Formats: sequence, C-alpha cells, structure tokens
Amino acid sequence: MRIFIVRHGESYTNTGGKFISSTDLPLTKKGVAQALAAKEHLKDIVFDRIFSSPLLRAIQTAEIICEDREKVESCEDLKEMLFGDLEGLTWEERYNRYSDIELERELSNAKIPNGESFDDVVLRCNAFIKEKLAPRGDGENILVASHGITLRVLINCLLKKPNEYVNYIDWADNTAIAEIDLPAKKIIRLNDRKHLTDLGLGNSNYGEWGAFSQKDYMKL
Repeated sequence: MRIFIVRHGESYTNTGGKFISSTDLPLTKKGVAQALAAKEHLKDIVFDRIFSSPLLRAIQTAEIICEDREKVESCEDLKEMLFGDLEGLTWEERYNRYSDIELERELSNAKIPNGESFDDVVLRCNAFIKEKLAPRGDGENILVASHGITLRVLINCLLKKPNEYVNYIDWADNTAIAEIDLPAKKIIRLNDRKHLTDLGLGNSNYGEWGAFSQKDYMKL
C-alpha cells in the first residue's frame, strides 16, 4: 500500500500568515493552481481511496486531484490540530504571547490552551490508521489531504517512529507531497515541491519558515 499525503492548497485562511485550524474558507486562485499542479504531478497514480479533512480547503484539494468529488471521504480525524487561544494569531503574535509553545522543533510537547495537545492529535491519527487504512489491501494507492501539523503527526504515526521524531519534519508547502510505502514502513518522498517550484507556485519564502529542521527526517 502506498499512502500519498498532500497538504491543502493555499486558502483564504492562511494568506495572512495566521494560525487557523477550524475557520473554514475555500482555496484561493493560487491554491486551485497548486492543486492542479499536484494533480498533474500525480497523474500516473490511480487512487483506490481518497480521504480528506472535512474542512473545505482540504476537500477542494482532494477533489481537484482525483477529479471526482464522490470518491472523497471526509474524516474528522484528519482535521488540523485545534489551536484554541492561538486561533487567528499571526506567527509573530504567537511567539510574543505564547513563547513556550514551539510548534516547529517541540511539537511533540505542545499543549494548546483551550485547544488540543500533541497527544490528542496522535490519538486521532492512530484512529484514522486503524479504522481507514488497516482494512485496505496491500496493493492499493491511498490519497490523504490534510493540514500542516496533522500531516506531520500522521507521517510519524504511519512509520511508527518515536514521538520526538515529529520535531524533525519540516512544514509542508501548500500541496507538497509525502509518499509512504506502508507495509515496509518506508518513506519514499517528503515535502516534494517540484510541481510547485517548476511553475513558480511555491511560497517564495519557504526557506525562512518551512525548512526549520536541523536533521534529515528521512535518514532517522
């Protein structure tokens, strides 16, 4: 079984550089273009099942990639981490008000006031794996559309790596792709952005905010 995990395209919720989990708004024009580029990048893959977060930005991304909204199954467990008191804050505001919450290098220790903890997201991801992926056949290709933190946790859970290893997974650019050979517990690619960089659709400052890890997760 191959699992293809895609972060949603750019949406009106993240163009302002804010922490957004439950606010539900659609893709921007750029977000649609990113999803179309991901579709082209994955055109040779026939997906047997498509799972998505129920939030519109993820649903739209999955529908564009698979070209069939009827095939997209909405899963509550794939929602973004609930940000609680961080909801709607900019990155700078988060650093100033909650300097003790490190969602990049210390995600495994994160506990969001009036939101979720890392352990909460792990429980959701493991429930998704048990209920939706475990019953599938070994030869199937599965597409999963989700969000920045949830997909980091999901990847780590799929590979059964120690919790602290999640801290070494960089942020995914919008519609960046991860591919996992589930039976082998092997990661084939992580944050594949080629379809974005080739067309100038990636975040221009990705190197400043996205690539933070000092270790290569794929070699751990």
